[in-house]
Amino acid sequence: MKKILWISVYWILGINLGIAANPKTVMLVLGSADPTTLEERIEIAARLHRTQSIDKIIVSGGCGAHGSGICEATRMQQGLQAKGVKGEKIYKEENAKTTVQNYIFSRVLRDEYDRQIIQPGDTVFVVSNHWHAISVAARLQQYDHVIARFYIEGNLIPKETDKVDYVSIFNGQPDNDKFVLRGTWLTPEAVWSSSDSLYYLSGDLIYATDAGNSSFTWQQSTLIFPFLNTLCPDCSRAFIDAGEFWWIRSGNRLLKVDKDSKQIVSEEAWEEWIEGVPNSWKKAAFSTGVIWNETLLLFAPEKILIAKEEKGRFVFVEETVAGNYFKDWPFSWGNSNVASAIVNRDSGTLALFRNRETVRIGKDLRLQGKPEVLKLKWIDDLNHR
Repeated sequence: MKKILWISVYWILGINLGIAANPKTVMLVLGSADPTTLEERIEIAARLHRTQSIDKIIVSGGCGAHGSGICEATRMQQGLQAKGVKGEKIYKEENAKTTVQNYIFSRVLRDEYDRQIIQPGDTVFVVSNHWHAISVAARLQQYDHVIARFYIEGNLIPKETDKVDYVSIFNGQPDNDKFVLRGTWLTPEAVWSSSDSLYYLSGDLIYATDAGNSSFTWQQSTLIFPFLNTLCPDCSRAFIDAGEFWWIRSGNRLLKVDKDSKQIVSEEAWEEWIEGVPNSWKKAAFSTGVIWNETLLLFAPEKILIAKEEKGRFVFVEETVAGNYFKDWPFSWGNSNVASAIVNRDSGTLALFRNRETVRIGKDLRLQGKPEVLKLKWIDDLNHR
């Protein structure tokens, strides 16, 4: 008779690293591309929610990972709500394709007030039916200064080659900046060209390469954009491409920055920039934006905002999802979650970047081909702190 191993684990890692002024309890549910496995994880999370006081829940998993036909975060959100969990507690992280990315994208996910959900001093339960939850919990505690707990239930039988530290998430890379960058290599938050070179901004790094990526250089972003150090440290930031300049939003600040000089040329109040902008966009984070064909497009994790230029200012038109605005929007890109955008000055086409991939969109709003993998050389000797 085949042995069935049922594991139920609820454990705290390490020691208390200090409690924040208003610590909360967060549940992080790890997704799966397999529908049956995902349903089991939903049930495990619902059981924990019934027995443990939980303030916020992150459901982490992208759309179409490994060729699946599901959006993992959406399915987990729906499943938990069907089991009585209040929808306002649940936050979707729909970028992750791997367990490494479950960690990378969830740790910086923000709520409707532009506040990072997982903060130092919080208690975080990492939930799954697989022992990969142990590695994610360990990394969260070691590098994000939370009280990390893994909660595992399941009947998976380990193989001889399986390690408790799943794919060396915890022990494989002690430099967390490098670990995060490698896990998303490369998802830029701004892209621009100059003198036959392409530039990609990611965190505190600027990567420059020729069109064929035959050679590259890199440097700290603050050497090029020294004003980044003056932005709100607890706010998100978003680059809005506007041709010869950017608008950079941080909190309620909106900086107009010249692309050639990289200098601030003016500043406005974000909440007053778009006439009629919904309240949900005044405080919440969004990832990026672009001014294209006299239209302002802003990309948030699950929606886009459309505004039109009228008499020198932008006027709100509508809020929708990318699949309703663009034609042939790829299923694997979810509702939005675009990291950066840039307009090709010669062709007028729009290039969008998301989780190591890029797509091009014509003036007719139709995608030109399928998403392409952004193949940029890894910087082996990276030490950019």
